[in-house]
Amino acid sequence: MKQVLTLIGSIFFVVVFTTQSSHAQTNSRVLKTRGPMFITSAAFFQSLTRLPLNVQPGEEHADFNGTKVSSSILEISQFFGFQFNPYLALGVGVNFEYWTVKTAFLPLYVDIRGNMTADKIAPHWYVNLGYAPRWYVDSRPYMVKTGQGSMYGIHGYTGGWISEAGIGVKANISKSSAFVFTASVKVQESAFRYYTGTVLMQGVKPLIVNTNSHCLYISAGIKAGVVF
Repeated sequence: MKQVLTLIGSIFFVVVFTTQSSHAQTNSRVLKTRGPMFITSAAFFQSLTRLPLNVQPGEEHADFNGTKVSSSILEISQFFGFQFNPYLALGVGVNFEYWTVKTAFLPLYVDIRGNMTADKIAPHWYVNLGYAPRWYVDSRPYMVKTGQGSMYGIHGYTGGWISEAGIGVKANISKSSAFVFTASVKVQESAFRYYTGTVLMQGVKPLIVNTNSHCLYISAGIKAGVVF
């Protein structure tokens, strides 16, 4: 986990300083109210999801249905877009998202964002929508902790559509640069894969997952970015 955090942090700062150096050479062509916009961000999200198991009362794992998913998401994102005026920008983005339940996604999306005023410090909002292919960090079943105990399963088992929205503040630090801080919510379509059945050889069950339960993974967190 420490190695993953170190890698994500290194990527974030390399991208920020590389972009800053590039734009320092063309600053005269970048306008505050109109022109290309690039935003490099880092975020932390905590899951709000509850397990939607396909089981009935009395069946195996029935007590786990609806229990909270214990998971966090570490995100690095890059926005490429165009600012049309002080209030509106449109572009595309790509994320790297590492889930602490041993999986990750690489979302690609369309992003629309804007400022509510033209002041140097202005309320800021954004909404994006796209698709997130899954990147397999660990596809083997592992022990999933729930409010009622533990079970074997795999979170984020499939790719799916993804949406993220946030509201916060944008603070200009120069003619073409700014910091952006937002409180954000993320929704990811995927599935929870787990074992269901009655007859298996002793010692084999923890290695088998045979049922997909469609799930909308919802999380909330904070996001900080640098605008160029």
